[in-house]
Amino acid sequence: MKVLLTAGVLFGVLLIGGCRVEDYNVVIKNVGKRTINDATVIYGEFSSGGGIIISGSEAGYGHPEYPIPEKATVEWRTEDGQMHRKDVEVKKLIPKGFGGDIQFEIADDNTVTVRVIPREDLKL
Repeated sequence: MKVLLTAGVLFGVLLIGGCRVEDYNVVIKNVGKRTINDATVIYGEFSSGGGIIISGSEAGYGHPEYPIPEKATVEWRTEDGQMHRKDVEVKKLIPKGFGGDIQFEIADDNTVTVRVIPREDLKL
């Protein structure tokens, strides 16, 4: 009976949020006119994986099993073959209780802007 009670308490703590990971998506968007290759967002043990993103398009990774990071690294290769890498602030932009997309926007001038899009603002 004591084991059952302990298991029930543990389940309750987990259900309430003792080990909760935030509910968000990682999106890389090409806001420039050139195609980008090998686009990846990296933080901690997470890597979104490389991809090709044409102008105006995006690639996403749904519900990473990792907490939202303080900082992330965005890597990509431009059409000329040059690899780029930018470290960006993330956590300080995220409101408490956030759910939605964390969008990393790559521009032709090789800048990265982090945009936070709450779930209720997403176009489905």
